[in-house]
Amino acid sequence: MRHDMGPERFVARDAEQRQALGAVLTKGGTAIVGPVGVGKTALLCAVASRLDAARFDVVWTVATRASRQVPFGAFHGLLGGARERLDEGLAYGALRTELARRSGPRTPVLVVDDVHHLDDRCAALALGLAAEGRARLLVAARSEPAAAVSDAVVALWKDGYVQRLDVAPLGLAGTARLLHVLVDGEVARGTVDLLHRWTGGNPLLLTQLVRHARASGRLAAERGLWWWRGPRTVPPGLAEVFEHELDGLTSAEQDALAAIALGEPLALAAVEAVACDAVEALEERGLVRTADGGGQILVRLGRPLLAAAVHRRLPRLRRRRVAAALLAADDCPAPDPVVRARWQLEADGPVDAALLIHAAEATRGHDPELSCRFARRALRESSAAAVVLARALVESGDGAQARHVLERARVDAPTEAARLRAEVALAGHVCWVERDPAGAAADLTALGARTTSPAARSAVDGVRALVLLGGGRTSAAVEVAEQVLRTTVRGPGVAPARLALSVGHALSGRTRDAVALAEQTAADGNTPCEVGELARIAGCFARVWGGGAGPESGPASGGGTDPDLDQVWGGGAGAALGAPPGSHPASAFLDGLRLWALGDHQEAVVRLREAVLRHSGGTRLLRTEASCRLVGCLAEAGRPDDAERALAAGPPDAVGFVPGHERWARAAVAAARGEVTAATAGLTAAADIARREGCWAVAAEYLTCAAWLAPAGPPAGLVDQLARAAGHIDAPRLLAGAQAALALARGSGTELLEHAVRLDGLGMRAPAWRLAEKAVAALRAHGHRHGDAVILVNRLRDHQGAVAPALRPDALTARELEIASLAAAGLADRAISSRLDVSVRTVESHLARVYRKLGVRSRRDLPSALRA
Repeated sequence: MRHDMGPERFVARDAEQRQALGAVLTKGGTAIVGPVGVGKTALLCAVASRLDAARFDVVWTVATRASRQVPFGAFHGLLGGARERLDEGLAYGALRTELARRSGPRTPVLVVDDVHHLDDRCAALALGLAAEGRARLLVAARSEPAAAVSDAVVALWKDGYVQRLDVAPLGLAGTARLLHVLVDGEVARGTVDLLHRWTGGNPLLLTQLVRHARASGRLAAERGLWWWRGPRTVPPGLAEVFEHELDGLTSAEQDALAAIALGEPLALAAVEAVACDAVEALEERGLVRTADGGGQILVRLGRPLLAAAVHRRLPRLRRRRVAAALLAADDCPAPDPVVRARWQLEADGPVDAALLIHAAEATRGHDPELSCRFARRALRESSAAAVVLARALVESGDGAQARHVLERARVDAPTEAARLRAEVALAGHVCWVERDPAGAAADLTALGARTTSPAARSAVDGVRALVLLGGGRTSAAVEVAEQVLRTTVRGPGVAPARLALSVGHALSGRTRDAVALAEQTAADGNTPCEVGELARIAGCFARVWGGGAGPESGPASGGGTDPDLDQVWGGGAGAALGAPPGSHPASAFLDGLRLWALGDHQEAVVRLREAVLRHSGGTRLLRTEASCRLVGCLAEAGRPDDAERALAAGPPDAVGFVPGHERWARAAVAAARGEVTAATAGLTAAADIARREGCWAVAAEYLTCAAWLAPAGPPAGLVDQLARAAGHIDAPRLLAGAQAALALARGSGTELLEHAVRLDGLGMRAPAWRLAEKAVAALRAHGHRHGDAVILVNRLRDHQGAVAPALRPDALTARELEIASLAAAGLADRAISSRLDVSVRTVESHLARVYRKLGVRSRRDLPSALRA
């Protein structure tokens, strides 16, 4: 038997291939050991195909359960029809003779797949070959075999005849590599994480899941990025992997397995309430595993995706009976609310509408189909479910049906409070889904004027503050939010008002206040689920964008530019209620923003592209911010064409929290093209927009970008504006960047070096590198300080995360840099003169000086010289 899978089809096992190949070449061979589906056969094929055919003769055989029942069955192809008449001694001689005949002067390599299935006689033959050294052995064995393994097989590696190589499931990086090969394209980071969690890094499960998902549309490519849509599905092809493990279970064992699949991890007491004394037998078969947790024993299924296989085989009536039994187990600790809500749906009995609404809100972002199921069932009992049903429909892509649900809820509202709730939700739909914040704000203003109850008016105004914020009207949003909080102590308007004020503080540069208010809002038990989720986003945004909650914050203190984003959702509607870490659409944006702040443009682009994609549907809360940051990041990485394409593919719309963001993005593209005058004008105009809304942190960021564009340092007017903006903010990263840009104007070598060290400490290595280079030039006659600057420059240059700024080198004047960049882009002298409204002779003179300063001979050398 021959396998034709070559090494080019095998990925993510480079180290294992080298180790196995080395054992075959220099020792008696190797035994590849691992669980089902880990890729043992593929590794056998890859190693065998790399053996030199002139030196080695590879002979394949496969052991099976059936071959154990036939005399010397696994070696049928080598011993022929006479095997039934051979005893063990004669069989060994026949096998050795046949291998010698086939290999001739070459060394025979006997490859045995599933060697754990060898019967004792075949195992003894293989051990004899290894002990005598007449053949090299390349075998694969399951680490958790279903049946006993012959002691002769174990002796192969126990006694050192072959080298044992244990193969584990793929890590996250290996999963990403395999996914890239399977889809022949780039896979969203969130999808890689998701599929790695679902499959445990098992290549067989991963391959089957991807093939099924591509065929069913769950895994699809959009804008060059593959991503997973919807809940987990069960590939039919995986049934055969689990079928033999699930066969032969008693009725009680099937009930126990069903209970665990319906609610893992499940307390042992809850499982035993459904099926007493069944867990131990399941654990012995490897179908479940137990662990201590919270003072009790928790039971989980023992294989990745086994829950999906159990669900597939679970009859409706058994599902219903088991779910009802789990609900009736009152003496057991209450499970996750989403799990308990699932049980209520499965049991098809009385439901707790409040629990279902809570579960619908918790699953809306990562499983909108399940969220719709929860909400539709709750709507039979309570009109309050209409709002969450509409939100779930939006996330599932049916905005028109969502609006219909809200309009119907407004008409059919049984009380004035229910009607008000529907109208407020409808205004939110107009803002976030229909992308009309101005229209939504007008609707809410009119609704507030018709509302007589102070508490109800406060509820309306709290949402209005958020809508104003989404329309870029930060100062008005803050004013409305402060008014609500001055007049209302508790009620539905308090949480959204706090959220709006938190975001307003972040944009104005009051990072400490923004983080504190966001954390207070998220931790308040009276905060609605969706507002608490947004508050966690706001707090994380303030930390990532501003660089921490105070001047003392930084990567070293854990509060700076590198928070653990998987913990953003902890304790709320995310991870605590069933949402996988990183599943929220905001997670990709926040991670991309963090990477961008640290200067890792390559990884930031990957995450921001994913963020733009994930904000192409649903409420699209941060769509404009994700799009603009992606454009800016591409531009700063020196990819203006890609930046313009990204801007055209996902242009910002009317909803945007950061004033002037689109102008900033377009200015970044202009700067990357060397259009310094246009870029500076765009950045200062964007800063004016931000300043009018009281967004001093935003203005400081824009002005800092403008200051870096001037090779000889920022002009006096820009310095004054930047100094004024910096005086209003406490965000460490933004403040450090602004103060470093101001240091450029003063030109003191010592000050430049100090700011470079500070930026380096905050992880901002690209601007730190640039300041350090200027410090080197300014400190040439200053002894050890010059040496310190040189050491810092060299270290930052060698650091992988350091990226050269888009506009270099600093020796050129602004006009020279502008003309050089246009010439590098391919424009002729006459085209440049027409574009800049100067004479051709002026262009030629400037280019001559550029060539001299950069040490190049022609415009063909300009692109590489400008990137140096």
